Amino acid sequence: METKSPSSRLSAEDEAVTLSDSPLSLDEAVRRVAGPEHGALITFSGCVRETEKGTVIRAIAYESYVAMARQQLGAIAAEARRRFGVALSIHHRLGRVPVGEASLIVACAAPHRAEAFDGLRFVVERIKSEAAIWKVDFENVP
Repeated sequence: METKSPSSRLSAEDEAVTLSDSPLSLDEAVRRVAGPEHGALITFSGCVRETEKGTVIRAIAYESYVAMARQQLGAIAAEARRRFGVALSIHHRLGRVPVGEASLIVACAAPHRAEAFDGLRFVVERIKSEAAIWKVDFENVP
């Protein structure tokens, strides 16, 4: 895959890698990457669905080794910047997340849509397979 030059809008330090036990903000994720140099800005919101492994649930609890997860998310973002030339904002929720609320929000901006889509997919897939963040409990519906 062709390497793109990184987006110039934000430095790696300015891009958000947020781990929080509070509800996530799509607006905040978008704000961190929006800019006139980007012709494409796309988002992904991973929301807790009402079933997990065939069981109806009310919530999922996430835990993390926060220092490791923050480092991993930063490395994933850096690789996406290098490969696709995108600006990123990654937000993951920890603790109890009720059905219907977002557990992951990623905003990805690039000069063109192809890079934005490719960068976003790359980031989401890598987070799901590599980040030190785990589903640890399911609050079942009685």
